Amino acid sequence: MYEIEIQRQSANKAENKAALRQTYIGQETHHSTLPLNSLSRISLQEMQVRQRHEGKYLLCRIITPAVRLVSTTFAVEDPNGWAQVISTYNYPGTQYANERELETLLPVHSIIAIREPWAKMALAGDHTHIRIDSPSDVVFLREGDELLTDIRWSSGRRPCTILSRSASEWKSVGDKHFREKEYFPASVAYKRALEKQPSLIAARLNRSLALIKLELYDPALGELRAVLDTTGLPTNDKQKALYRSAQAHYGEGQYDEALKMYRECLILDEALQEALSGIQRCNKRIEEQKNGNFDWTRLCEEILSPDNELDVADFLGPIKIALLANRGGGRGIVATRNIVAGELLLVAKPFAVARQRPDELNMVIAFNFLTKKVDSSRHLEVIHKCVLKLSTGSDDATRDFYDLYAGDDGQHSPVVPSRTKEPRNLFDRDIDANRIETTCSLNWFGIGANPLGLASVRQKDQGMSDLGCALYLLPSYLNHACASNAQRFFFDGIMVIRASRDIASGTEITHSYCSSEDAYQKRKQVLPKWFPECDCSLCTQDRAAGNDRLSKRESLTKRLDSDDLDINELFDIIEQLETSYTTTYGSFRPALSNAHLQVARAFESSYKYAQDNRFLQGAIQHYFIALETREVKIIDHSIDGKKSNKKPLPISKAIVPYNLNTCSFICLAIFRCFSLLNDTLRAERWLRVGLWIESVTSGGGVRMFKLRHATALAQLDEQASSLLAKVEASA
Repeated sequence: MYEIEIQRQSANKAENKAALRQTYIGQETHHSTLPLNSLSRISLQEMQVRQRHEGKYLLCRIITPAVRLVSTTFAVEDPNGWAQVISTYNYPGTQYANERELETLLPVHSIIAIREPWAKMALAGDHTHIRIDSPSDVVFLREGDELLTDIRWSSGRRPCTILSRSASEWKSVGDKHFREKEYFPASVAYKRALEKQPSLIAARLNRSLALIKLELYDPALGELRAVLDTTGLPTNDKQKALYRSAQAHYGEGQYDEALKMYRECLILDEALQEALSGIQRCNKRIEEQKNGNFDWTRLCEEILSPDNELDVADFLGPIKIALLANRGGGRGIVATRNIVAGELLLVAKPFAVARQRPDELNMVIAFNFLTKKVDSSRHLEVIHKCVLKLSTGSDDATRDFYDLYAGDDGQHSPVVPSRTKEPRNLFDRDIDANRIETTCSLNWFGIGANPLGLASVRQKDQGMSDLGCALYLLPSYLNHACASNAQRFFFDGIMVIRASRDIASGTEITHSYCSSEDAYQKRKQVLPKWFPECDCSLCTQDRAAGNDRLSKRESLTKRLDSDDLDINELFDIIEQLETSYTTTYGSFRPALSNAHLQVARAFESSYKYAQDNRFLQGAIQHYFIALETREVKIIDHSIDGKKSNKKPLPISKAIVPYNLNTCSFICLAIFRCFSLLNDTLRAERWLRVGLWIESVTSGGGVRMFKLRHATALAQLDEQASSLLAKVEASA
């Protein structure tokens, strides 16, 4: 097969040097839902190009090793000796597979049946191929299968690896994959060993661990239940099965069940340290899950350390999914009681996550017809992981995924694929690749920086600009508003949602799909992926301002990027910026805030040379305005004399500002200025404002604040450092 050989040569050339390839998301795809026994056989000679052969299956034999470029490609022959190229997309375990892995997944001379095959012309070539988008359409046949009765191959009999290897040989293949951390082919090899010898306990235990590594906890528990049901099970194997059952329940977030399993391990060995530490972890996760008590600073410190995997529970606060009349009957998330600004609403681990790979030389870009954007290899990896989870995962997780929005005009109850009754199939469910691609494209998130806004050691070492992308279940129901009442942070792949203002019971919870500080035109370019126009208060105000004002504001914002603006030019920009807002425009004016921030910094710099306290007072006044134009409501504007209010903080706690890093920095700057003015009372109060913003935004306190501003805090004078220590001691 000429096309296969060309691809093989291309793959070999690209193995050790960078290459760019392209593919597509959102094309027309097909998948079969009919049992193989209900279909009738078709030959390659009878197939038509550009046609899906409904009610048919193609019986064929793999005749070349598989090659992975974008798709995984191999050649087959039918019993009559006709040959054809097969291109499989979304096949689990193949995206980054090497030749050894591909040989285990798609062994040469394997006999397969392709359900309702689809022949078409290759997009980037002049040859035909059979395109397979759903891995569940490929069915491996075993010796003695009724479909092979009276079948004669014109090219003669060939030794089939699946059939010729013994159970122990397949287990050895699985062990080798496992040692190389190739967990999916390991799980497949162990499965084939068990098909040969169901009583091979070692293969079943090993397969359960490979599935746990893949975060496929439901099938892992299935294997472990089979082990524990074995009559006369040796104590050592029972202990392994109990311990791995605990691991699988723990991974599923079923911490009470995990506790039971860990305690059963201790019945067999009361000194088993792994079980004792597992019980401690379960108790911590239960506290997080029930009460939302997380150690946020520890999480940030772990992110900043290499090779740490975050271990936290999911948490659901006072919110629920509801149908919303203002969303045309669509769904969203609403408050179940009154919520205070800064309150923790949700902590969610990803359903599927893909991080940038430092060893990824062969970059694949995907033109997404659904979103009209170019996606990365990480987006494709999320799709691959979703396919794998949905083909083998729990009923609850599958139902939750298929209930996500998939561009279906408010359809809330799609048909969820039931577990297949096809015993030959490697996968438990039929896979609707089209719906999976659509659901991912409309719901996945780019993983942003952690709450410190700092790159982790991993990112720095690998030159990463971002962490990757992920799909979440419950957070996908959060609708958008540029002027939102909640905001999100990422601790690696863990998403955290907090209220950014007081929220009344029954009110919809929203967060922003883009940066709320971006200009209107930029926000307008991002949002059509989900809806034609945003109706939030910020966008409504910007549209009311008119194109002339918006253009003027954007032009002035660009001027602020210049490094050589003097104070008079800054005041001129501020004066003109103020005219770009209508008189009824709200207080959130980030462009104006940034201008006042530059003036404040200029005044601080002048103080260093002139040692004139008036410069510090001027800086404080402009820092105040910089905060107020970010929706911080200051209730004590005094900069000398007595306090103008008796409240502990000089601001209202009803609203949490959007930009934690900027607002936290401003509070630290105000603290520094008051400290230089020897006004320790006001310095302490504004330091506490910064700590409050830190606490209600990232969840951290003094420790997180010190991590965030380590460089600036190291430059404080003795008096300011002493005051910081005092506040830290009283926190």
